[in-house]
Amino acid sequence: MEKILADEENLLLLEILQNDCKKSLKEIARELGMPMSTVHEKIKKFEKMGLIKSYRAVLDEKKLGFDVTAFIMVATRCSGGEKTFQRNIGETVSSLPHVLETHTLSGEWDLIVKVKFKDVHELGKFVNESIRTIPGIEKTMTMVSIDEIKEDTALKLR
Repeated sequence: MEKILADEENLLLLEILQNDCKKSLKEIARELGMPMSTVHEKIKKFEKMGLIKSYRAVLDEKKLGFDVTAFIMVATRCSGGEKTFQRNIGETVSSLPHVLETHTLSGEWDLIVKVKFKDVHELGKFVNESIRTIPGIEKTMTMVSIDEIKEDTALKLR
């Protein structure tokens, strides 16, 4: 794995795929100055190794009416003498619709959850009827984003 990540061509290939996975093998091969068969072989190898987890379209949520992005802080508690673990609650929260990310945290809050909704009414209903009803959740704090400065999934590899 370290050898692959140390290879400049491999890193460039991964960056190209992160930025536009719809590019043809021919375009990528031309950009990298290598045969299409080599590019194809490298991509298949990256997929097999789990470096490339999936391919997906990045949608414009605003054009689809999802105007509200919020971050929900979640604190958990012990329930009935049985310890409720962050990860278990995080997995439950993650399975809910509208949840884009869930992370366990250290400190005062146990989880942070990123969600997107069409309006604040839907968000409020979600927090009150879905999140707060999960056993083991003690309290939540919801923060609504007022301006998105940067949202990206591409890693800086070089």
